[in-house]
Amino acid sequence: SWISRGGKGRGAVPRKRYILTATAARDLEELTAWSLARWDERLTDQYLDDLHRGAQRLAENYRFFNPRKELAGGTGLSLYPVREHYIVYMPVAERHIIIVSFIRQGRDVPAILRRGAYQIRHELRDIAEKAARGEILIPGRARRTRKASPGGGRRRRDAKKGRV
Repeated sequence: SWISRGGKGRGAVPRKRYILTATAARDLEELTAWSLARWDERLTDQYLDDLHRGAQRLAENYRFFNPRKELAGGTGLSLYPVREHYIVYMPVAERHIIIVSFIRQGRDVPAILRRGAYQIRHELRDIAEKAARGEILIPGRARRTRKASPGGGRRRRDAKKGRV
């Protein structure tokens, strides 16, 4: 059910309510490789499924969880624990989040986030720009589109040319 593993999953998977930054995707790849080296494929798939379900639950209910901002190193990001990792995230719309990183609990999370602050801002800006261009859909977030006028703008062109 997790994208990067193409796991076998357990039944129907609800529509994803999160977007991964490039850093979060790399974290998942590293986490998967480490997990496969330490455990077997079955346990790795189970762990990744747990992270996916945790990310879904978080996206759908983030307002009800403690955002653990004291661990975010002044970055303004929020953290949510799932098994041995923190999901580092930013809410972007009703029931939707951007996952910035996966950091193993017990590490110096504030220092890691402060060190990566420039990259995090860059990746979040990139996602916002793609959403504004319509390349990424964030449901519940308004797109910047021009309202169509009656006549599809023809009246305005005709008026400029002196026609009615």
